[in-house]
Amino acid sequence: MRRRIAVITARADASEQRDILYGISEAAFRKDTDVVVYSNIYNHWQDDNLLNYENIIYSLIEPDLFDGVIVTAEAFRDIKIINDTIDKIRAAKIPAIVIDGELDGFKSVYSDDETDLEKMTEHLITVHGFTDIDILTGSRDSAASQKRLNGCKRAFGKHGISFDNIRVYYGNFWNDSGEELARRYLSGEIPRPQAVICTNDFMAFGLCDVLSEAGVDIPGELTVTGYDLTGGDHTAGRIYHYPLLTTYRRNRRKMGRDAVDAILGGSPIQDNSDRFVSGNTCSCGVCRLHLLDELVAEKIDQYHTIMSTVAQFSGRLTTSRTLEEYTGAVSEFFYLLHGADRLFLCLDSAWNSERFNGGEFLCCAIDNEYSEPPIKFSSGETPVPFITEHDSPAIFYVNPVCFQTRLYGYTVLEYNRPASYDFSFRDWNKTVADTLEFLRMKNDIHYLTQCQRQSALYDSLTGFYNLCEFESIVEEAGHNFCIQAVRLSFPDGGEYLFGENHRSDIIAETASAIKRVCTKHEICCRTDDNTFLILFKRENGMFPEKLKISLHNEVYSRHDERQVIITYHSSDNTLVGELRSAVLLNAEHDVGLISERRRLPHYNELADIRNRIISMPNKMPKLSEVSRKMCVSEGHFRLIYRQCFDVSYNRDCINSRVMKACYLLYSTAMSIYATAVSCGYDDEKFFSRQFRQVTGFSPAEYRKKILQ
Repeated sequence: MRRRIAVITARADASEQRDILYGISEAAFRKDTDVVVYSNIYNHWQDDNLLNYENIIYSLIEPDLFDGVIVTAEAFRDIKIINDTIDKIRAAKIPAIVIDGELDGFKSVYSDDETDLEKMTEHLITVHGFTDIDILTGSRDSAASQKRLNGCKRAFGKHGISFDNIRVYYGNFWNDSGEELARRYLSGEIPRPQAVICTNDFMAFGLCDVLSEAGVDIPGELTVTGYDLTGGDHTAGRIYHYPLLTTYRRNRRKMGRDAVDAILGGSPIQDNSDRFVSGNTCSCGVCRLHLLDELVAEKIDQYHTIMSTVAQFSGRLTTSRTLEEYTGAVSEFFYLLHGADRLFLCLDSAWNSERFNGGEFLCCAIDNEYSEPPIKFSSGETPVPFITEHDSPAIFYVNPVCFQTRLYGYTVLEYNRPASYDFSFRDWNKTVADTLEFLRMKNDIHYLTQCQRQSALYDSLTGFYNLCEFESIVEEAGHNFCIQAVRLSFPDGGEYLFGENHRSDIIAETASAIKRVCTKHEICCRTDDNTFLILFKRENGMFPEKLKISLHNEVYSRHDERQVIITYHSSDNTLVGELRSAVLLNAEHDVGLISERRRLPHYNELADIRNRIISMPNKMPKLSEVSRKMCVSEGHFRLIYRQCFDVSYNRDCINSRVMKACYLLYSTAMSIYATAVSCGYDDEKFFSRQFRQVTGFSPAEYRKKILQ
């Protein structure tokens, strides 16, 4: 089994954390190791239960499932929010690393801030000839403040410049510290030096913003430098401030690589690269290549924002009636997860009830082509069972899906290369959380509607006649009519996979499909036991065929036999009671057969494969592919497939294609060739020959017969 490292961070979309995560994933991939990143979305600074509920995501971490854990301490506004998780990690006795911080029982990894600030200070001394330099750093009790200050001191001493502590100003690593120092310079409270070294970019931004607004010429009257190369979070990057800041890139990627080496073994790789980034706050001027790189990144970020704004993602999710429709819409707009290879939507098994359960989850695997039916797993398993099923190392991002103080579950983004999501993921996540709440409320209303007493004439859910009224109509119809019965049976356990109201959703979809088949001559009824009865003229002999192919393609292709079993029965007479008894007997037989299947080994895997065949007959998986996926030989796969479904795999594939073709020939005006291509055939003649073998008609003959 491939090794696995957990990373605990906050705001994984922030540029600082993305740099660290790139370094972690690069080093882990070289050692064939997966990375699983746990992160909140907003990382609010306010102490508010509503805003901070997202931090429940850290309680889902199971350290025993990992070979080591990395915590990026500086990402958290208050590291205490993960105290319980830290205790679990200590108890697991696995290698634990903290980046840029101190935790009992953890090994610490830092960047060499001292050397970086020494180099930045030397630049001002040797290149620009400055000796009158002020320093703005963080708080007095901050280890980072002191390390960076020591780097400046070293450069001063190396060049024989006396260091005066009076020239050191302490702040809080945020913009307002720089703004306050600027106002003190402008008021004349303190003399203005030749240069100011800010030990992070935010303080430098604040300083430059206020001085520039006051008309101070930077760098003509004052040179300013920063540190860290913060950016990429809208308005946080240096391109949003004037003049363009001269800074020094902190080596966050190396911290990430060193943390992985500390867990998996290996000596830290020396990195002596020049990370000086020139700008217009010193007379060196901006480096064109650096600026172009930043502008390209900003353009991509803006493009992603525009895509998210114009896409009808929220509308499609809001109009979804079922979880299956919902995940289908997520797949349709998968491109909004820029660069991700797969998404796993993991919902609490009680997602559509009032409270979060957390014991079991339903996981839907989604990409830009399709969404797989959900699987159930316990909270004690890996964040996504699929993590163990990929050929090369990957990085996974685990994020909460919360609506106020309700946790629906979490999402897992998979990247098969060192990568991360960007700022636009915040909006995507919020849209998913809001629309899941809307779907839950909609299902509640739907359920209440279903439970209302039926009216005297019509069924409230479908609009069809109720049984009493239908029997009255049949008595008056005479003998020129037949009745088609359709019975829906629901296996136990479906409500756990698709929500408590999935039955009413399937009933409504079935009714809609029946309505599309019927003309003004047919009369429909829904009894109180999930049976539909349709009265049709005797001369309309193809009506049962139309109904079957429509329900197969519009209902059964979306809900497999684990969710619903559809049974048909026709009667040439109009004795409603006998017909209902007959279809019920047939349905009980069908349910019994499927119950026996479900006890067979590999049933769920085989049912997933069959569901894919039925839902996407134009993309039939090869025999070699499905047998390899189940880790059995092709011959053994053929055997267990036939034992399960009483039909060979090849014949089942052919039947599914032909059923799809029948539906297209009946419901569309597509040409024979277009129909063949839509059903996965490359050769129209081969399609026609296979179609005749199954139906007894050529495609053209079938269309003529079913449409007459």
